[in-house]
Amino acid sequence: MFDYVFYTYFAEGREHFVYAETGRSRKKEKDFPFLESLLRFVYLDIKSMEDEFKRMDKALLDFYQEPSFDSQSAVMSTLAELASQHIYFEFLRLDWQARFHYAEQHPDESAADILPHKQLAHIPSTVDMLQKQIMRLFQDVLDIDDGKKKPTQEKLQAYLDKEKSHPLYAYKFQPISTVYERISRDAFAETLHPASIYDLVEFSLRECVKREQRMRICSYCGKYFAIPRRNTAEFCNLTVDENGHTCREVGAVKRWAEKKNSDELFKEYRREYKKRFNWIKVGKISPGAFYAWSATAKGKRDECAAGKMTFDEFKEWLAEP
Repeated sequence: MFDYVFYTYFAEGREHFVYAETGRSRKKEKDFPFLESLLRFVYLDIKSMEDEFKRMDKALLDFYQEPSFDSQSAVMSTLAELASQHIYFEFLRLDWQARFHYAEQHPDESAADILPHKQLAHIPSTVDMLQKQIMRLFQDVLDIDDGKKKPTQEKLQAYLDKEKSHPLYAYKFQPISTVYERISRDAFAETLHPASIYDLVEFSLRECVKREQRMRICSYCGKYFAIPRRNTAEFCNLTVDENGHTCREVGAVKRWAEKKNSDELFKEYRREYKKRFNWIKVGKISPGAFYAWSATAKGKRDECAAGKMTFDEFKEWLAEP
């Protein structure tokens, strides 16, 4: 019915998205590390987008009464902005652009049927629910650090069973249609041509569970990320600043700085401890006074290690008679 291209597949540890304005235009392609699109979707601030979806809903209702370029532009400009924030919304933009084009070509058909406003209006609430369900799946089933020594399939069954006593707790896997097709001159892959953005969620999440993908909370940003082959990774690769620095890059520097500061902290403490201990031998301090100082110094050292006082403040305190 609608003339555009959008499909996705997994290959060589990455997820690929191929799309085009129409079946005849030049295709574009984006690829990300495996599961990155789903993870970004899970942490998408959908609440902050509610006003945009409300404006689109109003514009569509106006369009039903009197089709106009302004109403169409209000919807499409918003979808273009959303598409710049997440690849799933690129599909939504293409789909609705094709719907508007079809409506123009078929003015005798119902605009409300071609452009169902509720399909957009319900996205924030539906996405919010899906985000919570997927996060619980990560926590209950795939978290490598959850301390549960159970097979993944057993944990998955327990997760799904919670739906019986807690409605909407678990993600409900849905049927999707995929095809095995050529993705390059010498390679084939299972490919999804989605009918909705929820198909894209299903495709990634299903692959995640099928692979029993291990997940861990990033030590820097506190978000889940997919564990690569080695299970010692502590930081994710999601960008964290305008310069494109990832948690793995920033976290490694932070960890190095913390270790360096910690080494310097204990070096200063041990140096002063030994100096004052030697004072006992020459009668410059009594044993009782030394051990009282030692107990206080240890407390100050731990405060500094916990960030309650700066390293310079700790050194100043150590220098006091």
